[in-house]
Amino acid sequence: MHAAQAQLLGVMPLKLKSAFDPNPQSAMPASAPVEHKPLSLNEQLQQDLCRAANVGELRVVKGDAVNWACNGQQAQLIVPDAQLTGEQKRILWQRIWSAQS
Repeated sequence: MHAAQAQLLGVMPLKLKSAFDPNPQSAMPASAPVEHKPLSLNEQLQQDLCRAANVGELRVVKGDAVNWACNGQQAQLIVPDAQLTGEQKRILWQRIWSAQS
């Protein structure tokens, strides 16, 4: 199950302890931080997102999947493209709603 699907369903992904790992030598190497490219969404959508999340500043960047993070009056939105599909907008609003709960 993809991590985004698990989060939408409220399921926490489980990770096996290293004692039960069938391939202990194949540990994932530490990856470098991903640098995201800034994006610009439709101005009305950005205003609606700021109003709904009660933030003053919204940073939108390009990434693999829809993700929302909020810290005080600043929020960061990661989206695959500047033009969101209906499904991506639905996921985004669910993430904003769950972050406020």
